[in-house]
Amino acid sequence: MGRAKVPLNKKIEIKALLEFVITQRRIATDLGVSKKCVYNVSKKLKKNLPLSNAPGQGRKKASTPIYDRNLLRLCKKYRTKSSRILSSELMLSNGKHFSARTVRRRLLDMGYKSYQAKKKPLRTPGHKKQRLLFAREHQYWSQEWNNIIWSDEAHFEVLNRKNRTFVRRLRSESDQPFNFIPKVQGGGGSISVWGCMAGGARGPLVIYSGKVNGPAYVKIIEEALPSFIENAFDSSNKNWMFMQDNAPPHRSKYTMKWLQDKDIKVMKWPATSPDLNPIENLWDHIDKKLTQMKPTNVTQLEQMIQTIWSGITCLQCKTLVDSMPRRINLCNNCLGGTFSKY
Repeated sequence: MGRAKVPLNKKIEIKALLEFVITQRRIATDLGVSKKCVYNVSKKLKKNLPLSNAPGQGRKKASTPIYDRNLLRLCKKYRTKSSRILSSELMLSNGKHFSARTVRRRLLDMGYKSYQAKKKPLRTPGHKKQRLLFAREHQYWSQEWNNIIWSDEAHFEVLNRKNRTFVRRLRSESDQPFNFIPKVQGGGGSISVWGCMAGGARGPLVIYSGKVNGPAYVKIIEEALPSFIENAFDSSNKNWMFMQDNAPPHRSKYTMKWLQDKDIKVMKWPATSPDLNPIENLWDHIDKKLTQMKPTNVTQLEQMIQTIWSGITCLQCKTLVDSMPRRINLCNNCLGGTFSKY
């Protein structure tokens, strides 16, 4: 193993002690350096040489510019491959072996760091068209977004950090398509919740279990939703609408009939558009808090979720709803396709 370089400030201390005519052995013991180090500093002082290390010292880079270019090409082609696999691929093409650690260092020098990939819904051309139409229909909305009741379900697990995929990219490439893993609708978790919010109002949170169909979904919202509408909007306000995504229980005949019977007007919503729904940010807020709190069982998980939800302020809800014009603008700019930062 190579010896570490002695920092310049340590050499300056050695110089000061030498000027006080303290023995080299005593200086080495007091400062925790070798006698050879003290001797070398003394030697430099006698020759009036600078104490800093001469340029060009140290081991030369093992890789070459050609190797670095080949590595960068492979990294861009296979974003999710580990440094060990990239090292093997390079050996096959270049005939020279470099360790996985060398591969990581070279990529870091070029600005490519490993980030956890984000899971996003699988989006088809039809979905993109729906999103673009929605964005164009609502591009001039401003205060109107405050009349929307935003709702969604979420799933939380006690141990929810499994099956992570990492992507090697530049810091500025966080919104590029290769940084996302497609996921289909559905999934599950140890605890499922339904919640809602409006501009400046946090709604109720309902915890439920089991599979959800039309009747089960209505049972979840039948008490929470009407009471929230009554508290969030004046009786004179007839412009409010209820937003829900296109999950099968939401679109079932049973659910739509119940909403119609309750005079709840439903907003038409484009499929696979969680980035347009501001309540998704509240789920992300809860997930980050749970990561810090580290629940160990389902009971703790439920209590922590309730506590975090109760701590969400009306100002947080209003700030999220106020971001809707920016979300719509981003969706318009990317023609309904590329995932926005939300």
